[in-house]
Amino acid sequence: MLAFDANGQAQDDPPPTEVAPTATPAEAPATDEAAPPELAPLSPVIPVLIDPPAAAGDSPIIANPPFHNITLRETIAVPDRWRIGWPRWDRYGRMANDDPVFMSNTGGDSPYTLGHPLNPYDRNVFKGDYPIDGDDIFMNATIISDTLFDLRRLPTISGVSAASSDAFDFFGDGKQVFLKQSIFASVDIFKGNTSFRPVDWLVRVTGAVNFNRLELKEDNVTNIDVRKGDTRTDDFTTIQEAFLEYHLGDTSPFFDVAAVRLGRQLFVSDFRGFLFSDVSDGVRFVGNAASNRIQYNLAVFHQHEVDTNSQLAELNWRDQQLFIANLYVQDFIWPGYTTQFSFHWNHDQSDLEFDNNGFLVIPDLAGSVSLRDIDAYYLGWTGDGHIGRLNVNHAAYYVFGDDDANPIAGRAVDIGAYMGAIELSADVDWMRPKISFLYASGDNDPTDGDAEGFDGIFDNPFFAGGPSSYFQSKSFRAFGVDLVSASSLYFDLAATKAEGQSNFVNPGTQVLNVGIDAELTPKLRGSFNYNRIWFAETETLELFFNQNGISPHFGDEFNLVFQYRPLLNNNVILTLGGSVFLPGEGFDELFERDQDLYQLFAGVTLTY
Repeated sequence: MLAFDANGQAQDDPPPTEVAPTATPAEAPATDEAAPPELAPLSPVIPVLIDPPAAAGDSPIIANPPFHNITLRETIAVPDRWRIGWPRWDRYGRMANDDPVFMSNTGGDSPYTLGHPLNPYDRNVFKGDYPIDGDDIFMNATIISDTLFDLRRLPTISGVSAASSDAFDFFGDGKQVFLKQSIFASVDIFKGNTSFRPVDWLVRVTGAVNFNRLELKEDNVTNIDVRKGDTRTDDFTTIQEAFLEYHLGDTSPFFDVAAVRLGRQLFVSDFRGFLFSDVSDGVRFVGNAASNRIQYNLAVFHQHEVDTNSQLAELNWRDQQLFIANLYVQDFIWPGYTTQFSFHWNHDQSDLEFDNNGFLVIPDLAGSVSLRDIDAYYLGWTGDGHIGRLNVNHAAYYVFGDDDANPIAGRAVDIGAYMGAIELSADVDWMRPKISFLYASGDNDPTDGDAEGFDGIFDNPFFAGGPSSYFQSKSFRAFGVDLVSASSLYFDLAATKAEGQSNFVNPGTQVLNVGIDAELTPKLRGSFNYNRIWFAETETLELFFNQNGISPHFGDEFNLVFQYRPLLNNNVILTLGGSVFLPGEGFDELFERDQDLYQLFAGVTLTY
C-alpha cells in the first residue's frame, strides 16, 4: 500500500506496527466491573494533497477553497466536482532538471503535473477546463498572432506621375515588399458540458488588430494622391466576431440539435470556399439529424464594408444582403463521402464607395460607370471525402438572375453562368499526389444582353495551391479594375472582390493543377503545385482592352511551400514558400511585359 509524506510524495509501505502484548486472564486484575467492548482498529490515514493539478483558478462555489493544504482526514471537502486534488506523482521519472520547459511541474508527460495559466495543454481555467461561474459556465480564451512577410514582383502601373524619370511604359517597376502583422484575441463564454452534449449557449467576442506596410517602386498605387509616394504604413482595429449561439432544443434521443447563432460570425458555404467565405453580420440557424449524419444551415446576412489594407471587417454596413441554405449528408452512397446541396441569393444594391486609399470601387471604373443592382441566385452541389482509396473533392454551381446596368455590356443583362471544379488524390504512404481542374464559364458575346461569365460572391478557395499560389494570392490590376482579385480564382474584371460588386460579363477561367503534398517528418510538411491557367473566352477582354486576337493562355506557375510545427501541434507554425509565374501569350499581349514574376514569403503563426 502506498503512503504519502507531507509534500504528497509517494513513500514505500511503512514497517508493520508492533502490537503490545495483552494480559492473560490469569494476570488480569480482578474487578467487579464488566470490561468495555474492544474498539475496532482505525483505518490507516493517508495524507492527500488537495491542490488540483492545473491552473484551476478560484472556485466560484466556495470563496476560500482549502487549496495548498494537506489533510489527514479520511474525507475532505472539495470546492466543486471539477477542482479535485491529486498527489504529485511522476510516473515515468521524466521531470528532468536539465529540461525545465517540457519536463517540469508545468509541462511534460508526467500525470498530475501542476498546470500553468500560460500552458494551454494542461488543464487550465482559461481553456474551458474549469467553470468560472457555478458548476457549468466556462471560458475559453484564444490569442493568435499571424505575421507575414512577402517579397514579390507584380504588374504595377507607373501612374500619372512615374517614380522614375525615364519610365515611359504603362507598367513600371513591379518589385514590392509587404509586411503584415495581425493579432486576434477571442473569448468564448459558454454554459454546458461539451463532452457529452452541445452547449446550452455560447457568447464569442473576437477583437483584431492589424499593422501593415507596403513598399513599391511606383507612385499613384498606395494612394490616389500621388504625393503620398511609394510607401504606405497603416493600422486597423476592429471587432472581427461577436455572436450569441443558443441551443433551441434536442430533436432526437441521440443529441441531434437545433441552434441559432446571432451576430457577426465566420461562415464558409462549402468545403473549399468556392463561392462564399467571409465574416458576416446576421442570423444563422444550424442543426443536425439522423444521429449527426445530416447537417444543415439556414442563414441571412447583411454584408459589412472591408478595410482595404488589412482586409478585416469594418463596423459599418453596405447595402448587400445574402440568403444561404445548405444541407450536408455524410456517407452518401459511399462510406466516408459527404455531399452538400446549397442555394445562395446575392442581393446587392451597394451605393457609391471609395476605398480607404481613395480609389473608386463602386461603381466599377470600367465601361459605363453607373450604379447598379444585382440579384444573383446560385444552385450548388459539392462533395468531399473518399471513395475507396481515392480522395475526391468537387464543386458545381449554376448562377442565374439579373444585373440592371452592367458596366462592360453597357446595358441590363440576364445572368446565366456556371462553374465546375474537381480534385482527385490518393494517399501513398507519406505522400499525396493530386490532380485538379477548374472551369468557370466566360462570356463570348459581351454586348448581347446575356451575362455568361461566372463570378463568386466572396470566394476564397483553397484549391490548386491556395494561399501559396501566385495566381490566387495576387491581384492583376489594369485600367482601374482587377483582371483577377487577390484570394480568388475567377477572372471577373471587377473593381475588387472585397469592396466591389460581382461582374458576370467576364472572360471566365480554366485552371489545370498537378501537385503533391508530403508529410516529410512528423513536424515538417511540404506542398508542390504546378498550375496552367487560361481564359475560357477572350471576347470580353478584346472589348475591354480594345485589342483583337488575345491568346487564351494566361500563364504557368510553380509554387512550393513548407510548413514546420516544432511542437508537433498548431501552437507554433512556421511557413516558408515561394512561387514563380511564367507569363503566357495572353498575359504578354495584355500587360506588354515578358518578365517572369515571383513571390517569396515567410510566415509565423503563434496560437494560445
